[in-house]
Amino acid sequence: MTDAFVEVRQLRCHFKNGNNLLSAVDGINLSIAPGEVLGLVGESGSGKSTLGRIIAGLQPRSAGQLLIDGEEMPNQYSRRQFRTMATNVQMVFQDSYASLNPRMTILASLQEPLWSLGIAGQAAKDKAAYWLDRVGLPPSAGERYPHELSGGQRQRIGIARAFIAEPKLVICDEPVSALDVSVQAQIINLLQELQREHNTAMLFIAHDLAVVRFLATRTAVMYLGEIVEIGPTDRVFESPRHPYTARLLAAHLDGNPRDRVLRVAAPTKTAVNRAPLATDSGCRFAPRCHIAEPACFNTPPWLQPSRVDTEAACHRIVYIEILKARGS
Repeated sequence: MTDAFVEVRQLRCHFKNGNNLLSAVDGINLSIAPGEVLGLVGESGSGKSTLGRIIAGLQPRSAGQLLIDGEEMPNQYSRRQFRTMATNVQMVFQDSYASLNPRMTILASLQEPLWSLGIAGQAAKDKAAYWLDRVGLPPSAGERYPHELSGGQRQRIGIARAFIAEPKLVICDEPVSALDVSVQAQIINLLQELQREHNTAMLFIAHDLAVVRFLATRTAVMYLGEIVEIGPTDRVFESPRHPYTARLLAAHLDGNPRDRVLRVAAPTKTAVNRAPLATDSGCRFAPRCHIAEPACFNTPPWLQPSRVDTEAACHRIVYIEILKARGS
């Protein structure tokens, strides 16, 4: 994507666990265009949050390139580079309480990102007050401390802190998963309003597929550190081309038979119960896949185009296409 604001090329992030080397992110290629909302879904441990933290500059990478607005980013940022990143990339965290300084008032917390950009004094106070109102909180909330606010109110502050510096990209890492259901819809609507109002690119990481479908322009599916499917959100949800995507959707639908397509590649009960172990030389999903063939265990798949404008890393994509064409 030539006009991408964010590009990652063969991105890798490895962690040591004793004598073993674990791959949290392994060879990711991804791009996010200006004003686009890219949803990122997958099971816990798939590497979604690690990828988001790498793009935000909070986690070093082991290999690969990260380009922000056409400029290649170093693995470790200097203070000046981190300030530049603050004007381009911000993050909304899952734990809104941990993301705020408990010793600072809410108004001071909102001004903090502005101080690093050289905005201080009355100008910073006025902008903080504006954003306090913009996210739906009364002026009195500015004098309180994080522990005096509810979870939903704190997340509104987290969103205000992310947007106050007018970044070009906001990364949301499970921003509503810790909130009550009654509050989640309000926060999601607020994020959508702000994203559209400022035409901000967004990487939205979530387990809740319904939220991703509501917000995202495109959706990428991660499994054990790799992107296994990516494409327009409606296409990915309505006609998945990777067995793992189909498994996620089938679980989310909880057996709803409204869409026969979802059942084409849905794993059998036996396959679901297998341990999610990665193979050394083949497809990482092969041990859990009910349509795997010998090649799946021996040759790594690659993202290839499907008939519905998505890309899927599956050796059996032609077989799946045939089944879907038959309506099986």
